Amino acid sequence: MFKKHAAKALATAAAVPALLIGFTGAAHADGTITWKNGTNDQCCFLGSQPGGGAVGASTVGWEWHDVQNSDGTWNEVDRFGRCLTGYGSQAYTENCNSGRDGTNSYERWREIYTGSGFKLQNVQSGGFLDWTGAYSLGSVYVNGTDYNNQNQRWY
Repeated sequence: MFKKHAAKALATAAAVPALLIGFTGAAHADGTITWKNGTNDQCCFLGSQPGGGAVGASTVGWEWHDVQNSDGTWNEVDRFGRCLTGYGSQAYTENCNSGRDGTNSYERWREIYTGSGFKLQNVQSGGFLDWTGAYSLGSVYVNGTDYNNQNQRWY
């Protein structure tokens, strides 16, 4: 009888860590997010416009849908269903297949955790989403240099 209970207890003890490992996910999951810039915690939300095109910073929060691709990269989809896109130094939104694995490398971003937020790195160019400090369309762009500063920090 003791052996039977001991065996059951050992099996349970071994199964719990395996289950925990099996359910350990990414630090960030698919879902809605409001990207704020690290320069000023009270403002600087990443926003887009209804017709697509340039993105900029706004004092009004914009919701984005974060979709993880099978390669570990992310699609940042605005409320109009368009993808955040990096082309050269330009950051803008465009129509896309925003579902998992439906985007191209211009529309995919690596979310690199820094301890105080994320750097968003464009897969195609390798550049980082950056902010000029102005509250206007076009003030958010892709910078080819990783300055690792607050203008390139998003959370």
